[in-house]
Amino acid sequence: MEELKNILVVDNHQNILELLSNLLQMYKYQTFCALDTQSALKLLDEEKVDCVVTDVEMPKPNGFDLLDEIKNRYPQLPVIMISSYANAKMEKQAHANGASGFAAKPFSIETLQKMIENAMDKTVKTEKVQTC
Repeated sequence: MEELKNILVVDNHQNILELLSNLLQMYKYQTFCALDTQSALKLLDEEKVDCVVTDVEMPKPNGFDLLDEIKNRYPQLPVIMISSYANAKMEKQAHANGASGFAAKPFSIETLQKMIENAMDKTVKTEKVQTC
């Protein structure tokens, strides 16, 4: 039996956090939830996480601050950023800062799930190359 992949979902809106978590669980992911950057970093220190999905717009520290901290601590961990206020500049900044994907709200859960799978596949391939 295949082990469930662990996804950390970060959003300062409880209802969106719960919705994303429940939808991702339908795709057979184990989810952890955090309402802010500090809680997210604490969970990352305590749990095995395969991918992070974080909102950009949160009180300071925001999603970009979280992305920077994750890339400092866990450089191979894929991060998908989501935003209600998305624009080309924000998406470009997310990718430049190391995000594996970027989705503008509203998005389909299928789109998010494909981004997560693609990001985790790239990470696994990179890890396999590095361990040879």
